[in-house]
Amino acid sequence: MKVVALVSGGKDSLASLWKCLQYGHDVVCVANLSPEDDAEEELDSFCFQTVGHRCIEAIAGALDLPLVRGGLRRDTSNVTSLAYPAKPTDREDEVERLFDLLRAVMRRFPEVTAVSSGAILSNYQRLRVESVCARLGLVSLAYLWQRDEDEYVDELAEEGFEAKIVKVASMGLLLSDLGKNLSDISDRLKGMEHCHTAGEGGEYETVVTDCPLFRTTRLRVADASTVVSSSDKFAPVGHLTFSVHPEPKAVPPPAAAAKPPVVSPNVPFANPTAPQLPAGCPGGQAGRAKRWRSPCGKWTVNAGLAVPGSDAAPLDRATADLLDGVSGDLPDAVFVHVYGASIDGFAQVNRGYVPHFDVNPPSRAFVEVSGTGARVVVDVLAYAGPRETLHVQSVSEWAPACIGPYAQATAVGGTVLHAGMLGLDPATMALVSEPVADGAASDEQRTAALRGQVPRALRSYGAVMPVVKSSLKLVRFGVAYVLAPGDFAFVAEEWRAAFEKLGVAAPALVVTCVSALPKHAAFELQLMSAALGAPAAAAGGAPAPGRHYVQASFGEMTFAACAAADAARTVAELAAEGLAVGHVKLLLAEPDLAFDTAGIPETIPVTVLPSAGSAIVHLSWPSLEPCSLAILWAVPVAA
Repeated sequence: MKVVALVSGGKDSLASLWKCLQYGHDVVCVANLSPEDDAEEELDSFCFQTVGHRCIEAIAGALDLPLVRGGLRRDTSNVTSLAYPAKPTDREDEVERLFDLLRAVMRRFPEVTAVSSGAILSNYQRLRVESVCARLGLVSLAYLWQRDEDEYVDELAEEGFEAKIVKVASMGLLLSDLGKNLSDISDRLKGMEHCHTAGEGGEYETVVTDCPLFRTTRLRVADASTVVSSSDKFAPVGHLTFSVHPEPKAVPPPAAAAKPPVVSPNVPFANPTAPQLPAGCPGGQAGRAKRWRSPCGKWTVNAGLAVPGSDAAPLDRATADLLDGVSGDLPDAVFVHVYGASIDGFAQVNRGYVPHFDVNPPSRAFVEVSGTGARVVVDVLAYAGPRETLHVQSVSEWAPACIGPYAQATAVGGTVLHAGMLGLDPATMALVSEPVADGAASDEQRTAALRGQVPRALRSYGAVMPVVKSSLKLVRFGVAYVLAPGDFAFVAEEWRAAFEKLGVAAPALVVTCVSALPKHAAFELQLMSAALGAPAAAAGGAPAPGRHYVQASFGEMTFAACAAADAARTVAELAAEGLAVGHVKLLLAEPDLAFDTAGIPETIPVTVLPSAGSAIVHLSWPSLEPCSLAILWAVPVAA
């Protein structure tokens, strides 16, 4: 991609630019916000570093890149909520200066499609950059996001970054540290309690005077003087004023070794043998409720919502109309399942989907399920209560950015609902193994793809979960989407081995066949985990003797899985345990496609999906033979 790098002069913005080059991006210019009044040095902005702004032109010269600049004014951090509104009303806020700056960049360099920034842990900063990028149609690149602080500082030294300390504002740091190299105090930083080694909490700020990006010159600091804001003997605050002078380098450093990006081929996906549901009520069965509300009134399910195959309206408009019908519940939505008749409609569905959600959309899974008789089938789970949403749109080395309008995870009621995860390399957003471009791919081709994608998806979940106060050890239930029953055994083996390494019993996993997956992946995983400290049953919900279903209860939720033929009996048995079943999902294989749901109370929404087969991976389940299954979701009657 063609990239503009936001550069403050500090180590993080330049390290992120370095990563962009390593991943094969073309950085065409740098951009900077600095005080409108050049006499000012430190504006104490909530979002932007201004100490050292007078050296930016010299840094751009050392980078040999064009510079685009914009101005900031003091005391304009007006919108201080964590999330920044998608439609801002305060044009005086400092974030609007970033919007103006990037718009100016796009006018001068219309080829620019992405923005690089140096965010590591600050959601406040990241969300503002992502908000501006979304408004301008740009991709946010934040390759340092969630980096381990000690490893990162050590890496800077190893790569040849010379970063001068130009501001201190933390207990344990001294005014005498100003002007020192970061490498001179890094060991002390690592041993300081309540101090982020990389300075992400504002403990200190830096200016880079040399790095591998400076090909022919380095910068020499001159005329330095200290400005003291607070002389507190425990936590003094001060910054340097200084000038820099370019000096030639004796030996130019080697160029960044680019990692060639992997691009998934844009090829059609066809699965002519997908099973078909009988004609009738797409997504469910006629006469059955589509909406359910829990006895306590907090939980709401809208399920089996469908755009019929006979609906000839553009898919984006049809999707929007479908969601308009449940718009009253959408502000409380915490998870959405979308089943499309064709993965090629992914972008059209998203266009109709996006306007219904704010900057913190619910988590989501999107897969292709042909044979439903519908163009799109949607299930929506909503919760009228507090929730925490993780919605990272920036490309990084941490975990895959959201490839659609959804959150990576939503924590609610002691449970964390994780979005569907593909086996993507986070930094390139490409599959780590060859995409499966044809529904007739051989077992060997699919297994080769699974060999890379399954562990990569689990590794990405392992990165996401600590951020939402959970972990892989707290996974209680999962659903894996594959392309053929022949994939069940491989996925089951990888699943069991992953949890064996963690030293915990593998939770129950439903594996089901779908027609296609986003990016022509061979595997998609969707996990549900307990939040740290939430009461939880044993992983996998080992059934009592004679029980015909597996169950996992954690937080306020219960998930159960059983043979489709036992769905009605399972509803009754869960009710006997004081659980109200709010949704049943039937995964029907031949010869059960005409399955009669009459035994399930009509007040419970039922989503009916055809599949080439499903299986349950659990010690208590007899085999991996493909069959028809039911997944049930319930909450305590008294919750």
